[in-house]
Amino acid sequence: MDLANIRITGILILIVNLQITDNVLLRELKKQPHIVLIVADDLGWNDVGFHGSIQIPTPNIDALAYHGAILNRHYVLPTCTPSRAALLTGKYPIRYGFQGPPIAAGQAKALPTNETILPQYLKGLGYSTHLVGKWHLGCYQKRFTPTQRGFDSHFGFWNGYISYRNSTHATHTMNGIDARRGFERAGSEMDRDRYATDVFTEEALKIIESSKQKNTKMFLMVSHLAVHSGNKGPNHLEVSNKTYNDEAFSYIENENRRLYAGMLTSLDDSVGKIIESLHENEMLKDSIVVFMSDNGAPTDDPLWGHENFGSNWPLRGKKGSVHEGGVRGVAAIWSPWLKQKNIVSKNLFHITDWLPTLYTAAGGNFEDLGKIDGVDQWKSLTDTLEQARSNVLINIDEKSGEEALIFNQWKVVKSNRTSNMVFNLKYGGDPGNEGPEYNMSGVVASAVGSRLSEINCLAGDGCMNSSTARDMFYVVRSQAKVDGQTCPERVSNPKPDQRYECFDGYCLFDTLQDPCEYRNVAEQNPQTLEVTIQMLERFKREMTKQPPTPITDPEADPLRFAGYWDNWLEPFDKA
Repeated sequence: MDLANIRITGILILIVNLQITDNVLLRELKKQPHIVLIVADDLGWNDVGFHGSIQIPTPNIDALAYHGAILNRHYVLPTCTPSRAALLTGKYPIRYGFQGPPIAAGQAKALPTNETILPQYLKGLGYSTHLVGKWHLGCYQKRFTPTQRGFDSHFGFWNGYISYRNSTHATHTMNGIDARRGFERAGSEMDRDRYATDVFTEEALKIIESSKQKNTKMFLMVSHLAVHSGNKGPNHLEVSNKTYNDEAFSYIENENRRLYAGMLTSLDDSVGKIIESLHENEMLKDSIVVFMSDNGAPTDDPLWGHENFGSNWPLRGKKGSVHEGGVRGVAAIWSPWLKQKNIVSKNLFHITDWLPTLYTAAGGNFEDLGKIDGVDQWKSLTDTLEQARSNVLINIDEKSGEEALIFNQWKVVKSNRTSNMVFNLKYGGDPGNEGPEYNMSGVVASAVGSRLSEINCLAGDGCMNSSTARDMFYVVRSQAKVDGQTCPERVSNPKPDQRYECFDGYCLFDTLQDPCEYRNVAEQNPQTLEVTIQMLERFKREMTKQPPTPITDPEADPLRFAGYWDNWLEPFDKA
């Protein structure tokens, strides 16, 4: 019997087991789950193995995805501040004028306090709420910072990035330490040449253990610095051990891409340690775990200078773009309560959906959330598998001229010539086919693979041996790829010389048949184009325009605050 038949036989056996086995944990849906949300920063579509790359092994992230559900049409905003705002408010950033660029250090700008955010809602349901890592939603006054916005604790940084080894954040004109435990200055905890990914992981493990001891329901958001670049300069890409990194990834020709591989490996290790800790503290069987990226990778970055050499292959665009490479984010969810596991979902999912989805999962009533843009996807994940939404506003940035919207499989896009030269023309990133053979056995045997296999088995989802798991996961991986079957022009020509048409009029792409946005089909589908443009126009009429971009306030200089970035518009103690 050939390999294909063996795989099919194993899958059929598993399906039969799923049909005849009761899911024990589904009887306990009224239990409140622990919620763990792991957010990677600037991770590219093609930087995880489950999307087909063989270049950088991500066994723990892949195992989480294969054991749960891969959300293959999960959309985010083009950059970090708008994405995080959408995630926590459940609203499109156009509702409160946040659709523009990220908040720069020293700008008096913040997420409005009249917006209730996810941890505040979960606290109302009895959860302890914790943020580890990045905030990036404003800090010029204390009232805008995490512990004033519903988080019981925050250990990390307020601005967009820091150095991986000394917690400094540098701009063109100012430099200071950005390290906080609540309002306390925490440079001593994050310095001492300790690697930031490890520091944040250790904090997450302490919170998990403490939550177990206190017997509280936990919402833990681990908002990693990785794989964002650090401060600009020769060490803007930093790994925990460069000598090991150069040996482990010697097959990667580009030195910066090798460094990126090491940064991603540490992130993958972190996911493994978090899952292991949940298991050791007997919390994993009652948990929802989500892994996602806030936006696509900045494969290069001529505007801000923070390229990380990630890969969005074979998608068009990168961080900052409304094209797929900027906004079609890596995402997966695992929980014992999922309706089906080992699947690739092609349902539309938007980052605003997490607030109502997780709130419902925690026992909340969707109606309590008021008027939001997020859609409650919990039932579609745990019961029907039906598509819960038919359209997604990608963004309308009235200053840059970038706008896009998806309706079913159709995506309408219009670009500004100036910004498009920076963000949209390129198909950015390495194909990821430079490396050893994909190690599915390593995925199955990883910390995440081992633990989730145990839980899925105990939950009545079918007990797979390693051989059956490998066969199943290979099928899932093949379904999650964007490859030559759907993007033949792009995959056959890594550097296409293609005229970009979306300046003076709208382009229309079929994202199911052409996820690489290679073929503009506006002329062939005039009615569909008109419908999608009308949807955009309705959002424009409802939009809150961006306020004038605030200056970088010289009063924010860390030299005024003992070398720390601080709430500079508050009364302060220079000592």
